[in-house]
Amino acid sequence: MQEIFKYRLKLTKYGELKYISHLDWQNLVIKTLRRCQLKLVLSEGFNKIPKTGFSPALPLFIESESEFVYFQTYEPVPENFKQLFENNTNKNVKLLECTDFSHVSTRLPALDNLLQWAKYEAIPLLNKNEGILNFKELEYNTKKCLSCDEILIERKTKKGLSKVINYRKSLNSLEFKDRVLTFVLKTGQDENTPSLRADEFLKHIYGQDYLFNVKRLCFFDKDLNVI
Repeated sequence: MQEIFKYRLKLTKYGELKYISHLDWQNLVIKTLRRCQLKLVLSEGFNKIPKTGFSPALPLFIESESEFVYFQTYEPVPENFKQLFENNTNKNVKLLECTDFSHVSTRLPALDNLLQWAKYEAIPLLNKNEGILNFKELEYNTKKCLSCDEILIERKTKKGLSKVINYRKSLNSLEFKDRVLTFVLKTGQDENTPSLRADEFLKHIYGQDYLFNVKRLCFFDKDLNVI
């Protein structure tokens, strides 16, 4: 049986890449891997594509310092893989880490299961109504959110019915310091705690009038260890 090498990349997603969808992001990374002339392990079936796994989808208009990708090859990646990868991709993608899991005999956990929490940074840019930022209001809403027992957001079920969900357990931490918001939200699959998107959280807590520059900083596992 042919030996398979397993890798996990940690990438940035900056600049204009915050305007592309998760599907476009996946295609960009896969095309980059192909351009690197790697002997990629392909999926089975009629339309064969490289076997890959991606971290939970990033909402539009949000940058990231921590996007993870699994891929497999039939040969080890070359020593200059970092330079090779960055030379063949968008300038706003930087390869921060390439971790070799080839020594792991068991199946690697899906990224949706491994990455359970995500830390974000949100810098307030504008209040569309007032034209200027009201930092006292932002601070007040932050304290109000931390003191409440419920974060109720309405959702549509698969059958089209409305359902109100309490997302309070989906918020692990929230801080407004030096005019910057930092918060940790649930992001992975979990039966007991629903995942919460950063853009929806900001809109619900601070209203639709505030504009933020948002960046995903890092991921944590279920025990809040940084991945």
